[in-house]
Amino acid sequence: EKEDFQSVVDSMIRQLLAKDVMYEPMRQIAEKFPEWLAAREDQLSPEDYERYGHQYQYFQQIVALYETEPDNFPRLMELMQDMQEYGQPPAEIVTELAPGLQFGEDGMPVMPNMGPGVMP
Repeated sequence: EKEDFQSVVDSMIRQLLAKDVMYEPMRQIAEKFPEWLAAREDQLSPEDYERYGHQYQYFQQIVALYETEPDNFPRLMELMQDMQEYGQPPAEIVTELAPGLQFGEDGMPVMPNMGPGVMP
């Protein structure tokens, strides 16, 4: 039973990480990152600048992996998890690509009609 559950989870992760789902948004964010970083270098603390620089490097690696080995899900998962250690990408970049998307104080996207008390 535990193995069945794991295979379902693995299948869902593969669907979420599929190139046709993730490649274009990741490429667009990676494309906008250098200009965003350059425009804000004087405004960001050295720590934030470095953190966003690490994020940008991960976006580049993920895009390159989608272009060379799009079915290497273990490596994609590893890169995604490593990138998460540096927090959320800049909200300005994400909202430019997804107008109307809002972020909560925790940096996570706000999903209307989701959360406690929504289900009857």
